[in-house]
Amino acid sequence: MLPTVILKGTLIKKSQQKRRTSPCNYKERLFVLDTQDLTYSEQRPGKKPSQKGCIELSRIKCVEIVCSEAPIPCSNKYPFQVVHDNCYLYIFAPDNDCRQRWVRALKEETKCNALLLKYHPNFWMEGRWRCCYQTEKMATGCQEYDPMGYEPENFEVLTRKCSSVESKKPLPPTPDPQRQLSDPGQRVVVALQNYSPHEDTDLPLHKDQEYILTDSSHHDWWTVQDHRGNSGFVPCMYIAEKSCNNFNRFEWYNKDITRGRAEELLMTEVKQCQPSSA
Repeated sequence: MLPTVILKGTLIKKSQQKRRTSPCNYKERLFVLDTQDLTYSEQRPGKKPSQKGCIELSRIKCVEIVCSEAPIPCSNKYPFQVVHDNCYLYIFAPDNDCRQRWVRALKEETKCNALLLKYHPNFWMEGRWRCCYQTEKMATGCQEYDPMGYEPENFEVLTRKCSSVESKKPLPPTPDPQRQLSDPGQRVVVALQNYSPHEDTDLPLHKDQEYILTDSSHHDWWTVQDHRGNSGFVPCMYIAEKSCNNFNRFEWYNKDITRGRAEELLMTEVKQCQPSSA
């Protein structure tokens, strides 16, 4: 029995870079989804399309939209991914409706496959996952995969997630790593929140841990050193200098109150919180 064509259209695919030395490029291809395969071909004026790839539907492990704030260097700005074997195929649709049609159809045809339990919602770029920063391409995903996620309400949730990711204010550009350090003294800072590096020159922060501040000359990025001796840039808004006079950042701090008055207010508050006897 011949396969039945389900969807057909021109989309843009990113090279799968199956080898470490493979180039990264984006090419327009004619995609055809039928009841057996997903194929893509090069369209040639006046000639029959030349097939460039064919993925058996039975080998597909995951189909999902991609949520990323990363700039997309092609004309189609709505990406989705097809995970098959040990490969990630990124496909770019011209609009969200087109993307939804393809993801719905592919999920419907592959819902009985041996699917992934978790997937990566962002791109694999520059040697790491942009969603969880793992550096192993075949690492287990960081978000649960919903094989029935083509329902309209689920698509709306994913679309909102994409919108929230894309609308996040980007961190300021990092300064020149070769610049001279201006603060030779050892000043200790405390991480106010966790920070995951965005560049190789960044240093991860762990909330409440202490670091040595080695340079605070840049307006947005300071250089710190962890207890292992590793140094790197961190956003200055994520840290605070540890000092006996540096309590002003806390809401509970009032420098103009005496200890006796503080204890009096505390005891009053405790009494107010105690239940009265009936």
